[in-house]
Amino acid sequence: MKKTTKIKTLSTSTILGEDTSDITLFKHIEKGKNDLIAPHKHDFYFIFFVEEGGGFHDIDFERIDVVNYQVFFLRPQQVHYWLLENHTIGYQLMFSPTILQSLNTSYSPLAYFQLGAPNQMLLSKDAFEKYKADLNELEGRLAKNLTIDREISLLSFHLLLKHLHKDYSNYHQGVDSQSIDKNILKFEELLEIHFREQSSVAFYAGILKITPNYLNILCKKVLGTNAGSLIQNRMLLEVKRLLITTNTSVKEIAFSLSFNDTSYFNNFFKKQMGMTPGEFRTSYKKSNNL
Repeated sequence: MKKTTKIKTLSTSTILGEDTSDITLFKHIEKGKNDLIAPHKHDFYFIFFVEEGGGFHDIDFERIDVVNYQVFFLRPQQVHYWLLENHTIGYQLMFSPTILQSLNTSYSPLAYFQLGAPNQMLLSKDAFEKYKADLNELEGRLAKNLTIDREISLLSFHLLLKHLHKDYSNYHQGVDSQSIDKNILKFEELLEIHFREQSSVAFYAGILKITPNYLNILCKKVLGTNAGSLIQNRMLLEVKRLLITTNTSVKEIAFSLSFNDTSYFNNFFKKQMGMTPGEFRTSYKKSNNL
């Protein structure tokens, strides 16, 4: 078997078999698949509106039952797969990081795309119907070529995301990026870039020009745990992603994440998960029929 050393990353064009713009929207029943059972990740942001359906959606090793009037949120690089019931209908909205950055430069960050934020929320039927109308209108706008229609579609898209932000913050009390310290947001960005080779709180605090103790206090206040635990949890998540979505050896995974001692790596993982990396890989794939 050919060795796979990287998690499969899909773009919208590889999913749909055609070139797409920075914003892609379609009805799930027309272009979506109900049996995405191979764990993978995306290079784009993804929002899945479930009008009606069932089955499950696994996001970074959290299995979530799929129900009516549900909305799922995925950031780039999150590993997911699903097995949906045949009657599942809804909308898939995909968009590039560039589009989201253009929104975040003018407004507060979106709560549902923050590190550690819950990956889904439920809506009332009436609220979902409002989003459905907005999505249908946006889909029509995106299909037009006039500049004014493209500009209106971008404004409509931004407004849709902000309405979702408001409903999400109300649904998940306490998760509101408007109240998050800018140092925390920057720390999250730095962590995504450097977690493979930097596990020291002092490293991140140094870039932020604050003390390690103050970074720990901020993380504890805003995210519920200290900076060291967040760094450790991010590393652990990447290990699990690589174990499940690749056939790379445990030794190679350890080396790729800057663990020079395989025994230390095994002990680190077992302390957190209660089993060795090899045992986790076998157990997870067996229990999920992968």
